[in-house]
Amino acid sequence: FKQKTAYEIMPSLVCSEMCIRDSDNIDFKSFWKESEYINKVCTGENLTDEMVQEAEKRLGVKLPKSYIDLMKTQNGGKPNKNVWFDEKNRYRVDLEEFYSISEKKEDSIFGKFGNEFWYDEWEYPRNVGVIIADTISGGHEMIYLDYRDCGKDGEPKVSICIQEDDFEIIVLASNFEEFILGLRASEEIK
Repeated sequence: FKQKTAYEIMPSLVCSEMCIRDSDNIDFKSFWKESEYINKVCTGENLTDEMVQEAEKRLGVKLPKSYIDLMKTQNGGKPNKNVWFDEKNRYRVDLEEFYSISEKKEDSIFGKFGNEFWYDEWEYPRNVGVIIADTISGGHEMIYLDYRDCGKDGEPKVSICIQEDDFEIIVLASNFEEFILGLRASEEIK
């Protein structure tokens, strides 16, 4: 079984080399959905360079610039366009929230329901990378920055790990920016 990236599945996704924050393809003013509940349990304090350095040290990986840039616009939360859809295979992933880079919120990378919780309590694999988001599945699917092919200092892919399918891992995008640019609003999907 050869895993395909979103780019191979949807060639119309073109990733620029520029920083995601400078991308004309993303409207950051409307990227994040306002949600009192998500803000309470997930959205962290404004992300600083020092917080990023500390997170990278604790995680043992270099976080992608595009991911850091997005988290600096708002440190975690629910995106308005929260569906990744593979048109060819009719496979759909509905994001619930991106975890904040924090430990102060329950749903954050270092929080009560962060990476260690999913590794220890649900037995999600540690050797894939960093869990950055969950889906509407209630814990049965988690979104990773996937460092398996690139190593701790490389540009990770974005993958989904499906607990109910013996932790099957499916690569969704070859990098974080490609993943973000591939998100769509639910009503856009036919």
